[in-house]
Amino acid sequence: MTTNTTRALLVSAALALGAGAAHAEDVKGRIQSIDLAAKAFVVNAETIYVTDKTDYENDYKRFEDLRQGHYVEVDVDRKDGRLYADDIEYKANARENKQ
Repeated sequence: MTTNTTRALLVSAALALGAGAAHAEDVKGRIQSIDLAAKAFVVNAETIYVTDKTDYENDYKRFEDLRQGHYVEVDVDRKDGRLYADDIEYKANARENKQ
């Protein structure tokens, strides 16, 4: 097997392993809108979906506690083209919240 063939196989394997995988990231900002039926909300023009595994922090206990205009920090996983909330933290004292 040539070096180029080996490299091509390794790159293909790495891409195959990464396909559909979740990628963790943070989204911070004000809740712009909430869709109760879809169990989703929008922050910074990004739609974020909640699941049964989503954790809620500070004043939040459940999805229905979210309010438009609240400043939040959301740990999200990007999977299959969607953002899913791992945890949602209400930032009542955030500087951005006092504007």
